[in-house]
Amino acid sequence: MGLMFLTVTGYMVCMGIVAGTIMYYLTQAFDSTQAEIIDPKPDTAEQ
Repeated sequence: MGLMFLTVTGYMVCMGIVAGTIMYYLTQAFDSTQAEIIDPKPDTAEQ
């Protein structure tokens, strides 16, 4: 039972590290400031 728990926990940790690495490189590749250059936010005034 302990080996199964350790295997599942280790797998979850490895998946978390892989997901974190992927998310890190995706946030570096897609710069969100370029979105306003391509499609500027419309100016909305409160009515």
